[in-house]
Amino acid sequence: MKKAIIAIVGIIVIVVVGLLIFNRKSNDPKKEKEDVKETKQVDNIDKYGYTLFDNKSKAYKEKFSELKEVLNEEEIDDKKYAKVVAELFTIDFYDLNSKVSNTDIGGLEFIHKDAKDDFVKTSEDTIYKYIKSNVYGGRKQELPVVTSAEATITETNYQGKKVQDENAYIAEVDITYKKDLKYPTKVSLTIVHDEKKLYVVVIK
Repeated sequence: MKKAIIAIVGIIVIVVVGLLIFNRKSNDPKKEKEDVKETKQVDNIDKYGYTLFDNKSKAYKEKFSELKEVLNEEEIDDKKYAKVVAELFTIDFYDLNSKVSNTDIGGLEFIHKDAKDDFVKTSEDTIYKYIKSNVYGGRKQELPVVTSAEATITETNYQGKKVQDENAYIAEVDITYKKDLKYPTKVSLTIVHDEKKLYVVVIK
């Protein structure tokens, strides 16, 4: 009888210890950190400082290859450059499904430095406001997926408070989504020069 009781107690102790160890591992911050998917750089355009990360959408990756071709030409076609910048920005900004949180604002590397702070604040307060976190994966929220963006470019003289460019561009962009979730299908961008690069300075 004593042996049976000792055996039962031993089994209970083993089970309890096992559960404690399991719970400890499950709540281990190091394990949570390991479960977070880290982004990796997969391509870049050195001369212009553009980078491509593996978490970008298929449409964005294809358009980035186009940007690389445009900027690798001996003589760069400024209008083509402006067109691809407008399309890349639009794809990345409105493709909310590829974002991990409401602070993961798309298209920032294409925004002019003098417009960036206001742009981030406005984005977080509007279109990005209700994005749920997907840091550990498994998000169930339905968010827009951009399949393409097509820009039409015209020349303009832009005279802003902080930025002026007599050779600026207006890009009228049509956006196509995988599913219509009532997000914008048209956007107007003003694109300006800053040294050798082009940046979006106004979004309408």
